[in-house]
Amino acid sequence: MNIGIIGLGLIGGSIGLGLRKSNFGDKFIGTDSNKKNALHAVKLGIVDEIIPLQDLILQSSVIVLSIPVDEIEKILPSILNIISTDTVILDTGSTKYDICNKIDSHPKRSRFVATHPIAGIENSGPISAYSDLFYKKKCIICDSELSDPDAMNVVTKIYSIMKMRMIYMTSKEHDSYIAYISHLPHVVSFALANTVLKKFKHEEKIFNNMMGSGLDSTTRLAKSKPETWLPIFISNRKNMIQAIDFYIDHLNKFRNHLINKEFHKIDQYMKKANNIKDKKYV
Repeated sequence: MNIGIIGLGLIGGSIGLGLRKSNFGDKFIGTDSNKKNALHAVKLGIVDEIIPLQDLILQSSVIVLSIPVDEIEKILPSILNIISTDTVILDTGSTKYDICNKIDSHPKRSRFVATHPIAGIENSGPISAYSDLFYKKKCIICDSELSDPDAMNVVTKIYSIMKMRMIYMTSKEHDSYIAYISHLPHVVSFALANTVLKKFKHEEKIFNNMMGSGLDSTTRLAKSKPETWLPIFISNRKNMIQAIDFYIDHLNKFRNHLINKEFHKIDQYMKKANNIKDKKYV
């Protein structure tokens, strides 16, 4: 079985390494628009060789689409046009509805499985990839009823091999939920980083002497690649606006408590926020 990986960055690279570690697949082939990524992917053993996109599509039994969501949306219909009836395609995009809607009426729609392995870090590229990135993490599979049973079996086996926990929902539900639990934290991180950079742009001593773990951890996501995240924000724009508005309401509530010296309410607010630790999946 040939595994074809389109996009050899952190996620695509980690899938390749994870499947290799588990001896799933006979040959790994890849393609990437970034020549440096492609070169690193071969050197690191993520793929055996780099081949043209058209050849990869024809030669692969399983195709992994791990590129920005706008590129997935553009390229997926043409891939479906070419593949054989037993090829399986899965994507790793952070939004799902636009991608799924794009191919809703395609005659080979059932060969595609829409997935979102939630396992990213702030670093990018194949040099950051590692085989255990997905260990005990969650993978959301969307609109599973639209995929052929055999395609679903292949994809669930792939993620099970990498010790992921599968969660099933519609693509519309996914984009609504993920706006709050993944996309909004990135917006907050970008905004906080820019706030501090603008406020102290002429005061390097602040960054050299006073930057603590709180700011460092909260702005960690601000290191994420804009070329990855801008398409995500565009694709999930409506849900993002709702999430940001909801967050602003909470910031204003906190601000008003400070203005009105309602410190007991701030205490209650923080204690309520402490409950987030009980909501984490273990």
